[in-house]
Amino acid sequence: MPLLTRQRGLSLIELMIGMLLSSLLLLGVLQVFQSNTSTSRTQTALSRVQESGRFAIDLLSKEIRAADYWGCAPDEDSIVNSLTSPSAFFASVGADGVQGLNDVATGQKIGTLDVVAGTDVLIIGSSIDACGGVGRIVNPTNPLAPEVSANCPIAAGDVVLIANCRAGDVLAITGVTGDLGAGNRVISHGATLQEAYGADAKILKPYQRTYFIAESTAGGNSLFMRDENDNTQELVPGIEDMQVSYGRDTSGDGVVDIWQAADGNLDNMAEVTAVKLQLLVTSEDGAGVASQTVTELDGTETTYSDGQLRKLYVASVKVRNRGSM
Repeated sequence: MPLLTRQRGLSLIELMIGMLLSSLLLLGVLQVFQSNTSTSRTQTALSRVQESGRFAIDLLSKEIRAADYWGCAPDEDSIVNSLTSPSAFFASVGADGVQGLNDVATGQKIGTLDVVAGTDVLIIGSSIDACGGVGRIVNPTNPLAPEVSANCPIAAGDVVLIANCRAGDVLAITGVTGDLGAGNRVISHGATLQEAYGADAKILKPYQRTYFIAESTAGGNSLFMRDENDNTQELVPGIEDMQVSYGRDTSGDGVVDIWQAADGNLDNMAEVTAVKLQLLVTSEDGAGVASQTVTELDGTETTYSDGQLRKLYVASVKVRNRGSM
């Protein structure tokens, strides 16, 4: 009879028990790994959604606050447009600072891009300092040829608004005499100005920016912007929907009386003193979300089961250049 101390290896039962225990241990490790991976995907998706949503809301809020700024000119009637053939926007400088389209239909284009059907379009008109904060108008020696200080980077071809608290003139610069940074620069324009603008006036560049939702080249919807020169730029990916409401001050007391969409019922955009934004932001595919229900401001509930994470961002923004602060 062989001695027990001379036995080698494992019996079949012992081997099967060891394999079972190893499989259970491996299954537990895989479950922990899968759970951590799913959590990581969800957290990454949430971070991206939050980043995109906050950036888009901040960007649009700043644009709305700055809308309808035309310098110190008292009203639209005080601004004279000297352009020989102004575009639709430049013809309306001094007005139409807030516009929009509501629930656009299929096939609506802005530039070459198809706007996502059912989304809203926000159009902002305003102006910025043409000298970029590094120059200004100086007292002119020739009333027909305004002068700017040496560091003002204006150039021939720019369309500008020159305005003080009495009047304003929209004109196209045909030439600038004087090198940048080397003494005062004289503006040539060929227009008849309402007055000799001096140091009490500002020289501004009017702009118009159209914000809309379209499909990006990478797939998915994004927030786009198209400017007055027909340049289109993708700003924020993952913006699936944008809805805009406009608050009208119908009584002139500085308080919003009616919230409306930009449709036929909103017949006077000049009364808009506040804008309410609603952005639906979505993550990339595979965020690990089985099902999610999103409730919009109007009470509409939509349930999504495509695995993407969604979050609704809402902001009410005052148009600072209209009504009382």
